[in-house]
Amino acid sequence: MAEESGALKPVGGGGRTFLGVRRMEPHDDGVHLFDDAGAEVAVVAYGEQVYINGRVMSFGGKPPGDRAP
Repeated sequence: MAEESGALKPVGGGGRTFLGVRRMEPHDDGVHLFDDAGAEVAVVAYGEQVYINGRVMSFGGKPPGDRAP
């Protein structure tokens, strides 16, 4: 199996890059990213664009519990 040579930034720049993220959980302060071992990798603010495991993702909207009915 070939080793990863590193993460590529999304076209156009901006955002943050993460590899090896396996789990994401929304919380009031943002989306928490966890690795295989269960260690927290980062907190992504709502509306921030990030590059995770080959995909550009954006966590838009309001935090859980802050949505209008």
